[in-house]
Amino acid sequence: MDRRKENRSQTRESLRARIAGIEVACVMRNLSQSGCLIDGTALPGDIGAPVAIDLLPGLTVEGEVAWQLGESMGIFFLAPLPLSVVQGFALDDWPLRADWSQAGD
Repeated sequence: MDRRKENRSQTRESLRARIAGIEVACVMRNLSQSGCLIDGTALPGDIGAPVAIDLLPGLTVEGEVAWQLGESMGIFFLAPLPLSVVQGFALDDWPLRADWSQAGD
């Protein structure tokens, strides 16, 4: 049984996250107001570890690891995201969603 209240938007965004203080590249597979699912190789951190995810330029969301299974990790946000941001990630042509995560490399 799925206990989540919010609908999740399916995504495939390349992002940068800091998990337990370690910066990693990951792919966000879904997003809701209260959390997201990320995939990545050798994601660090145990359940409860602090997480910061750079969703958009100027928008970093903080949370904690809710669960981890293999290369997938569920993140619970400490404060809910605005619904407009979640809905925007569901749009294929949302201009704010360009892959800016590689900028500065």
